[in-house]
Amino acid sequence: MITKRIQKRIQFAKDTNAPYGVGSFSQGVILIIGEQASNPVTAPDQLPFCDHVGCSGWLNQRFKATEIQEERLFWVNILNNDGSVIDIKALVDQLKPDKIAALGNVAFEHCKNTHLDVYHFYHPQYWKRFKTREPYQLISWLKEATW
Repeated sequence: MITKRIQKRIQFAKDTNAPYGVGSFSQGVILIIGEQASNPVTAPDQLPFCDHVGCSGWLNQRFKATEIQEERLFWVNILNNDGSVIDIKALVDQLKPDKIAALGNVAFEHCKNTHLDVYHFYHPQYWKRFKTREPYQLISWLKEATW
């Protein structure tokens, strides 16, 4: 089952000719960088946070209750299914996002090594497992950043 929000992300990527990732591939968006597809075998398209189970499902449930504007977001994973690293610097140079959020230490370290100015958040999997009763900081940050 793919939610309307996820369908919107995928459609934005098609409409804006995104080279990879999902969301609105247009300048001035907020770039959200995850780590890698949770199950590369079952996620051959490598679409970040486009599942309704696991940490993707958990995160999408948090989004469901918000008014965060999907057209202001672009989602990508730092690692391809084979473990190779995407050229995040080239992507940022092309996309020119307003802000960049790195979800988890893997994404953050790659961004830091590329000298990108990013906001670092716990990975949704961590938050889901250990702080699930607390509001996820990414959500409140995105609410402010997308208004």
